[in-house]
Amino acid sequence: MLETPTAATPGVATPALSGGRRTVDVVYGYLMGVFVLAVLVQIFLAGVGAFGEHNKPHSGSFDPHENLGHYLGIVAVVLLILALVARASTRVMVWSFVLALLTEVAQEGLASGGRSNKWVGGFHAFDAALILGVSLWLLYLWRRRQAAR
Repeated sequence: MLETPTAATPGVATPALSGGRRTVDVVYGYLMGVFVLAVLVQIFLAGVGAFGEHNKPHSGSFDPHENLGHYLGIVAVVLLILALVARASTRVMVWSFVLALLTEVAQEGLASGGRSNKWVGGFHAFDAALILGVSLWLLYLWRRRQAAR
């Protein structure tokens, strides 16, 4: 498979994707779009939890945020699998791996540590900003691949 620069992305080599891999890449892109929207909802739910009745025992104000976070971790792993199957580019595969690590591993650890240390909790929020940035970057790269076809 020969990689060549395209008119849509001057100087950027994009691999030619065949039928099945192209379909997987399209699924990857649409799922990444849903992921980006879900991350934005997740940020909103964090605000709801922060300003909810969290000072009352068992109020559950962070429950929607926590539940969506678990689903986002699963979706990040699915996105990694799709990126590996599509083999769109090494960059996409590596950044999808980083996204899965940030979402599934780092967020879980930082959320757990943030219960006893506010500074660790602060890094939980910072990691969320990284997740949003990486997912937007991957969506952008996918849009460029689509424009090049």
